[in-house]
Amino acid sequence: MSTAKKPPAIRTEKFSDTRKIRNLTEELSREEYQLGMPLLDAAVAGVILGFKPSDREMRAQARRCWETLKPQLNQHLLSEDETVLPWAEIAGGLSPEVMDRIKKSHREMRSLISKLNGVSFEEDPDKVVAAAGKALCLLAVKLDDLIASEEMRLLPALRRMLFA
Repeated sequence: MSTAKKPPAIRTEKFSDTRKIRNLTEELSREEYQLGMPLLDAAVAGVILGFKPSDREMRAQARRCWETLKPQLNQHLLSEDETVLPWAEIAGGLSPEVMDRIKKSHREMRSLISKLNGVSFEEDPDKVVAAAGKALCLLAVKLDDLIASEEMRLLPALRRMLFA
């Protein structure tokens, strides 16, 4: 029985995919470390605005936090949903339960993001800002939980798949 070698094109494509996923996991890990203070500031501003939406200082802080978090969140979710998770699913390194939990978490994040899109923390009426503040606080807490979960479970599993 002879062992057939994979054609060079297939090996090159697999190596390229692996390198791309390795770079993405490193980038995602770096992004998560950079979100610490903006998450804390967002949670604080959000909880205060939920009870006292007229607080101008917290409105400004919420705006700054949301401006910082929004592009990073969108890019992070896009990278995971369109590249990392499909690759992991094909590679078979994550159980269907883990994949479902991650996808559910991403849907929840997107739902909260949609509640914040279009909100002007500095211009909108108190009622709108109060609701947005609560959504911002909840988003910060859920994102912190998601980051902890990814660092403990997802990223190590991806690294094991990459280096196996």
